[in-house]
Amino acid sequence: MYKCHRLALAGCGGMGRRHLRGYRVLESFEPGRIEVTTLIDPELERAEFVAGEVEQFFGNRPQVYRSLEDALAGSSELEVLDIVAAASAHHSIANVAVESGVHVMCEKPMAPTVAACRAMQAAAQQHGTVLSIAENYRRDPISRLAKALLEAGAIGEVRTVLDFSAGGGRNATAGGWQYLRKQGGAILESGVHNADMQIYLVGPVRQVTGKVRLQERERLFKGTRVKGFHDHYAHTYPDVQAADAPDLMMATLEFESEALGQWLYDQAAHGPRFRRFTIFGSDGQIDLPSVRTGQPLRLYQDDREGALDDDAVLALVPEFSLDERTARFFGGERLIRYDQSGSGVGGGGDLNILAMELAELLDAIDNGTSVEVGAEEGLAAVALVMACHESSEAGRTVRIDEVVEGKLNTYQNVANRELGIKP
Repeated sequence: MYKCHRLALAGCGGMGRRHLRGYRVLESFEPGRIEVTTLIDPELERAEFVAGEVEQFFGNRPQVYRSLEDALAGSSELEVLDIVAAASAHHSIANVAVESGVHVMCEKPMAPTVAACRAMQAAAQQHGTVLSIAENYRRDPISRLAKALLEAGAIGEVRTVLDFSAGGGRNATAGGWQYLRKQGGAILESGVHNADMQIYLVGPVRQVTGKVRLQERERLFKGTRVKGFHDHYAHTYPDVQAADAPDLMMATLEFESEALGQWLYDQAAHGPRFRRFTIFGSDGQIDLPSVRTGQPLRLYQDDREGALDDDAVLALVPEFSLDERTARFFGGERLIRYDQSGSGVGGGGDLNILAMELAELLDAIDNGTSVEVGAEEGLAAVALVMACHESSEAGRTVRIDEVVEGKLNTYQNVANRELGIKP
């Protein structure tokens, strides 16, 4: 039997609706772990819409509030808060929660600046609450297999990492807040996934030489396809969204292992989207697929022609096995591919991972175990993205510890000042 926790969801936009569907998956695998009692959103219309979905999925209609402060005043029994609000609100909401003894799962990016991340980390430590960052790319079964292959030396010593993502043109997505500097910007909003994956697979980065640039100063909503799960408030989108945060980044990374990386993240590239994540070693290479698609990675070794087949790849890691929960949710202990009734955002793999993130947080609360992506890991990913921005601002190579320790924050201080964050 599991203990049932009273949960509040802060943020009733598209991501909030995705998390709600993740709760439903968790209920199917591990019933009785949560009760969704509270929804929080400054726009009560959104909260009431999602409250209807909660009622449809779980049979109870939660209370709705404009703020966490109002929710805490209305109920003293909240135990867990799931933050899926805009990035600029993460630190303030999380700090109110932990000061009230509420455990927190916070969507990525952890916060729009390193200083805000550090404030969240300090508050959680001071009040003895669990703070988990919902970073999902590394939790994909194919990412777990890639990690095992690298650790087993399947391609020898890692030498080079290529991480290229480009697309988007001038069209806007979702609410448009991600194009604003005070929110961290478009590169941080989704590129933090890439940063976490680079660190997860290859290890910490020592220093960065980067250049960022704002290519599209206006983002167009009119005539663009609504992003999944955002249809309930798409009518509030403006025709045009001004942008003041960089949408193009090119960087060279030097890992502590001495491996080198090239990172291109272009959210304003015109034409068909392009993505490649390749790790080159002294004896071969691994090409990673897009996450949450269930597609297999491709592994090449110098002494074999073409990519290895599934059985040959798994034979390289005879001890590899997914953890019990991932194996149960995805249907196998040694997966090299999977089919989970739809791929990408909102598909089966996506919702499974969202459910597993929350389950891990609940385990930590119940059993005193640790979470895989806590404040330290969430901060490290934000720091890597911000190091690229700070390098561009300073016109020099930047050490990651300069950014983590707050010694270099020139670019970030625009957001820090606007959000009232002390660097």
